[in-house]
Amino acid sequence: MKTDQSTCIISTKIPINEASCWTACLVVVWGVGVGNKILLNKDELTIGRAKAVDVRLEEAGVSRRHAVIKRLNEQQFLLIDTNSTNGTLINAEYIKEVLLKDQDLIAIGDSRLKFIAADSPEQLYYEELYRQAQMDKALQVYNKHYFLNKLDEEVQRGKRYGSPLSLMLLDADYFKQLNDTHGHLAGDAALIQLTEIIKKRIRDTDFLCRYGGEEFTVIMPQTHQQQAYVLAEHIRILVANTPVKQGNTVIDMTISIGISSYARQEEQACTPELLITQADKALYEAKHSGRNKVMLFNPILP
Repeated sequence: MKTDQSTCIISTKIPINEASCWTACLVVVWGVGVGNKILLNKDELTIGRAKAVDVRLEEAGVSRRHAVIKRLNEQQFLLIDTNSTNGTLINAEYIKEVLLKDQDLIAIGDSRLKFIAADSPEQLYYEELYRQAQMDKALQVYNKHYFLNKLDEEVQRGKRYGSPLSLMLLDADYFKQLNDTHGHLAGDAALIQLTEIIKKRIRDTDFLCRYGGEEFTVIMPQTHQQQAYVLAEHIRILVANTPVKQGNTVIDMTISIGISSYARQEEQACTPELLITQADKALYEAKHSGRNKVMLFNPILP
């Protein structure tokens, strides 16, 4: 039975005048997960139907460990067929191994994957397709799937270029109480207003995502901890000073925010999971010290 899943699905959204920052990727153009991007940010990426591979294709004609892509450098990638049962094709020709070129079409089982080089003009086109598929339609912000993959990409980018990165995790205070008291339409209006306030204050290079329910994240590349704190405090004050209007009802709302970050000297120890855990601990501290607060992650937090 087919599922919607291909693992390691990652996207990128950066200013179009920084093409050198794009990362080579595969794009699913036929089969399960059409439009998904698979970032080639590892020295070796395995493709097959086994659970342990990096890119899992649960389709007919795919061997358990079908093929491998080896990164020779940032521009060169070698595709190797690992003695698969049905073979691997590039542009309709069977191969054992080949150096990938921009726009090469890879056939593995029923799936078709297009190789997009880091400097390919097609990067923007496929990014927009992927971006549209990863939006929370109700609030017009990115969803959790996009967030997890984008954070992984930004951590890798930060390590590569030695740039700072901050993560904001924010939550609407007493949101269940707001819903219970004023109804779900009021709750929806509150979340729409909250996201609009945040969108107007963050940069084009920041990424607002819905983490779940009334919880949101903001990924902030090129941002030190103190810069993130200033922005978070500004957003917190704006939300607290902008009541939600639902019909004739005026509803006060506040948010709590936790921030984690890393700089160049800490980059080797940084992982997406660590940043999320640290931001979550800071958010927990903000909640349990009175709410309507911004807290920076502190290593001594429990």
